[in-house]
Amino acid sequence: MDSKVLVLGCGEMGEMAIEDLVVYGNFDEVMIATRHPEKAKPLMNKLRGRRTRLSVQQLELTDQEKLVALMKEAEVVLNSAGPNYKNALPVARAAIKAKVNLVDMCDDYEVTSELLALDNQAKAAGITIVIGLGASPGINNVIARLGANALDEVEEIHTAWIMSGADPGGLALSYHLLYSLSGKALTFQDGKYVEVQSFRDGREVLEFPKPLGKMEVFHIGHPEPITLPRYFKGLKYADDKASFAPPIVNDWIVNLRALGLCSGEPVDINGTAITPMDMAAKFFHKTCKGMKDYPKDGGLRVEVKGKWRGKTTRLIYSATGRIAAGTGIAAAIGAQMLADRMVEETGVFAPEGCIDPGIFMQELLDKRSIGALETKRIEE
Repeated sequence: MDSKVLVLGCGEMGEMAIEDLVVYGNFDEVMIATRHPEKAKPLMNKLRGRRTRLSVQQLELTDQEKLVALMKEAEVVLNSAGPNYKNALPVARAAIKAKVNLVDMCDDYEVTSELLALDNQAKAAGITIVIGLGASPGINNVIARLGANALDEVEEIHTAWIMSGADPGGLALSYHLLYSLSGKALTFQDGKYVEVQSFRDGREVLEFPKPLGKMEVFHIGHPEPITLPRYFKGLKYADDKASFAPPIVNDWIVNLRALGLCSGEPVDINGTAITPMDMAAKFFHKTCKGMKDYPKDGGLRVEVKGKWRGKTTRLIYSATGRIAAGTGIAAAIGAQMLADRMVEETGVFAPEGCIDPGIFMQELLDKRSIGALETKRIEE
């Protein structure tokens, strides 16, 4: 029987995932389901002639019956259809109904808690759902597991990322940024969750590899502080900090919410109903895409602090590269790992809860050669 993977969505990150699955995966067919099939044609032409077949068809994610039927044809499903705060939960529920393994890129922290609440249902269906497997969350979480495995005890985990304003991904990402990163957020401190303000609280200067160097970052609303305490016993502190380059993009995100433009309530404009969020997301995305002369380099940083042979030890991992590319490739690696039965547990997991960091990082850095991971060890 043919081995098939179903990819939902064909935006910029979805395209990265599809190409990776065709070039590096072991599937006989990559099935693409998207609202706009015509947009997949250039990618299909680019990948024509490969061993792995490509097919595409139109799908509205609101059509649960068709979605479940398509899922049943696949060995594993990769969800790249955003925005996640709208689509991640319905897709996960459909995967449970279809009894098929699922990988998604969900980076909305509020939805993350709802996805984790599906754990018992996924177990009952006998499937594995890996949520938030992109760059951040995703690669950052796997690196956190890598660091934790190198220590005897883990006390603190600090994740951070830098994203270029000139590399905003597809339009769905702009919706996510305005929805999740413009207001209140949660961080984990002294064993409890504390509310903070995105891009305003927790100011800190961190060192990233060249060409980024020292960058100012802030708390933001992201899944890492939600999921990390779930998997590391005794963890006292977990946060996720970020910034855009240039930093003015941070202000655009916060100020668009302050102006009331992140609302989903329609407004009548000359007889046409338009939501402020639709207008703001499209304006934000177009503005970022117009930053032609700005570098597209982003960065990830993970610091794991704990005890090793009785000594307080800090492990600091950092890398640079395009966040959009890393997101699609990370999800594709996860989908292949599920298909290859490299995750045996059933239920709903964040990446740090089920992904083998050695295998994952070898696939990411060695096989695909997308960058280098700098490591620093400090014993206090």
